[in-house]
Amino acid sequence: MRLDVLLVLAALVAAGCDRGSRAEAPAGETRPEAVTITVASVATRPVERMVSVVGTLAANAQADLASEVEGQVVVVDADLGDRVRRDQVLARVRGDVTEARLREAEASLEKAVADEARARPLRAEGVISTQEYEQVRTALEVARARRDQLRIELDRVAIRAPFEGSVAARLVDAGSYVRPGTVMFRLVQDDPLKFRGDVPEREVPALGSGQEVRVRVDAFPSETFVGQVSRVGSASDPAARSLSFEALVPNADHRLRPGFFGHAEVVVAHDERALAVPRSALSTFAGVTKLFIIEDGIAHEREVTLGVDLGDGWVEVATGIAAGKQVATSGLSKLANGTQVVVRTDVSPGA
Repeated sequence: MRLDVLLVLAALVAAGCDRGSRAEAPAGETRPEAVTITVASVATRPVERMVSVVGTLAANAQADLASEVEGQVVVVDADLGDRVRRDQVLARVRGDVTEARLREAEASLEKAVADEARARPLRAEGVISTQEYEQVRTALEVARARRDQLRIELDRVAIRAPFEGSVAARLVDAGSYVRPGTVMFRLVQDDPLKFRGDVPEREVPALGSGQEVRVRVDAFPSETFVGQVSRVGSASDPAARSLSFEALVPNADHRLRPGFFGHAEVVVAHDERALAVPRSALSTFAGVTKLFIIEDGIAHEREVTLGVDLGDGWVEVATGIAAGKQVATSGLSKLANGTQVVVRTDVSPGA
């Protein structure tokens, strides 16, 4: 009899518990399960602020070397692509007639010097008048000036390089007849080179002399050539709404050539404490980028503005988060604002 009573009581208790469970979870509803995720902490990273531009490399200096005398070219000592040093002779124009005239002028000068030497004591003794002596001195000065003039003309038969550089063009051959003003060579100074580009007006306040410029060219796609901003334009182009600038790019090995097209980045600022998150923490839809901050086991959706891509899987976040927070890096498609989460502990944060 006691056993039957105990079985009845146990059945009543079980029925009551079942009713209590059904009261706590209404029919047709199930409690959502927590989503298992990985997380990473918002990091503080140094960031370089850069402005991207395109432009062209140009010679630091360029000169068209023309003949200063008339005559036949007798020697050409430089050709296209040759490296030349300052004052090196590149070509010579026939100068034998000038040489003969110079010898004549030097002989006349010697006679004038001797005449003045004889006239000086005669003037002191009163044998000749002051006027006669001044005529002798004038003749001496004229002879000396004539000699100097012909020396200059003879020096001009040699075409010399005004600076160290490379021959970009040779426009005459030996035997050519030239006149004053005939261009014979084009010379360029290719170390350093000038990178000329334009920045949008909105970026102008950040641009300044001395800033680092990193240039890439198609001829050497895997290399970056570093220079510095040397000049910033004083007037904007009203059509393009941009401002021109120049940067000097060292070219000691002469691999870069004037005329190369280049892509460049101007480092306009450094930020040592920028906030960054792994790219895996971000999701973008319809132009809106968001992430999920994890606090007390709950996911909180945040819309963010991105900054610089740091290139190692991390991205700067300009607005929307604070330092020290944790963000979800996996399971983003399962998360919504307020979703309960469980953080995996078998992987390191950020993995």
